[in-house]
Amino acid sequence: MIASTYAVRSQISSTDTGAVFEARDMTLDRIVAVKIAWRDPGTPALIVEARRCAVVKDPCSVEIHALGFHNGAAYVVAERIAGWMLRDVPEPTTAIYLKRLRALVAAVAKAHDARIAVGDLSGDTVLVGPGDRIVLGRLSLSQVPAFGPHGCVFAPEIARGEVGASDPAAAEAIDLYNLGCVALEMASGEAPFASDTCAEQQLRHATEPAPLLSDLRTGLPHELSDLVEWLLAKHPALRPRSANDVLEQLDTIIERQATVSSVRVLIVVDDEPRARLLWSLARRAHPAAIIDVASEGGDAVTKLHRDPPDLVFVDAALRGTMNALELCMYARGIEGAARNQICLVGRITDGDRALFTQVSVPFIPDDGHLPIAILDYVRSAARQPRMT
Repeated sequence: MIASTYAVRSQISSTDTGAVFEARDMTLDRIVAVKIAWRDPGTPALIVEARRCAVVKDPCSVEIHALGFHNGAAYVVAERIAGWMLRDVPEPTTAIYLKRLRALVAAVAKAHDARIAVGDLSGDTVLVGPGDRIVLGRLSLSQVPAFGPHGCVFAPEIARGEVGASDPAAAEAIDLYNLGCVALEMASGEAPFASDTCAEQQLRHATEPAPLLSDLRTGLPHELSDLVEWLLAKHPALRPRSANDVLEQLDTIIERQATVSSVRVLIVVDDEPRARLLWSLARRAHPAAIIDVASEGGDAVTKLHRDPPDLVFVDAALRGTMNALELCMYARGIEGAARNQICLVGRITDGDRALFTQVSVPFIPDDGHLPIAILDYVRSAARQPRMT
């Protein structure tokens, strides 16, 4: 018995901060988890771990019931969780995959909102409970491992020695990278870059290209594959800005399946890979977006007249029958085009920038902030009242 209230049934785990037991709360007649701190001097205080769980108001974190002392040792009482490790869950259907991935992204977003880093995020540190509840190992009061078999956190910037695994300033970007890794693991059943040692696995994360989600599993939206690829960028500055923004994009992808589109976007680019990138970003920005692509000015003019878009992205390097400036000037002259927003994307000279400014065309530089800018422009256009 612990504190004359909790009858120990079995041991769950043993960590550097204490031992975790399954017990019965004899007062409230329920099964709980009880963690008791080691008596050794210098043992980290359990209150830190308990507060970490308590501050995250989400199913990804266990509920803390009580704290106290028993025979001079601190203890924490929490809900007892049950389920299966993510690595052991059978291959899900597309709908379940999206549901679990959303729950996982939402969990990381909630942790970040509370200024808590997740750290090692993988099939070895995530529990799937009843109703597809996702519980993070770091927020489970040690009922779920906080680290995988190698006991280390993976991200290219760690392997390159640019940041430490526990660097608070780098934590958010590391968690975003590991979200991408878990998305691949959920699709294939195997963590990307798996190796026998931590050092070898870190090196592979830093040097090898990640597989594409679309290559690992068919039936998932292509723009989801692009989002995961963005999460797995080798440099942290090139990843999405936050877990909350990833969640918003993921919700857009999911909602798109049953949404009648109402905001039209035209992308005018004569480079196929670039057009594909902008198309995917625009689709992930809002579920109400219809995306059309034109590869040259003449085709764009036809689409401008046939189905006037609400937002037009024009590649600054556009050539052919009409260059970018000519197309923007033409689009501005179409009757009723005042409601259309036209944006130039790419690199231009200072002289050309002045010309585009004269025709009220904003400029989006072709740098690491381009994806974020595209998302923001489409979301802004979707929020504007439509004119008929």
